[in-house]
Amino acid sequence: MSAATTRLPFSSGQMATLTVAGVIFWFIGALICRWVGAIGAFEGANRVLLYAALVPGTLPVILLVRRIARLAPDQVALGSAIVTAAAIACDSIALVVIPDLYGAGIEQTAASGAVILWGGAVAIALGCGLNRVPARS
Repeated sequence: MSAATTRLPFSSGQMATLTVAGVIFWFIGALICRWVGAIGAFEGANRVLLYAALVPGTLPVILLVRRIARLAPDQVALGSAIVTAAAIACDSIALVVIPDLYGAGIEQTAASGAVILWGGAVAIALGCGLNRVPARS
């Protein structure tokens, strides 16, 4: 299928890779939230440090996704958005269906959901920053 006949500039394989990556990174993120919440990362100034750490911590994820999905330089922003969409979709379902995944108590569950949303925003922003438009000939 040519790019002119599709809505997004990705092959079916790339779309599948981006979607699966979003599900996998969401699940890893949920487990990390469970662990860091139990050690107090959502309390006081620790929360600020956690949010700040997500910025450099998300960069390797975007670089990995760019490589495994074989994204062109001008596909990174949109690819990051698709990964994030898959992740936040999983998060919204899990927060309702299996809130215990995030740890004990409503505060930790809410804080975990907020951290995953922040991570998604960071991923999209980094994807936009890494996106490169092809040079005109």
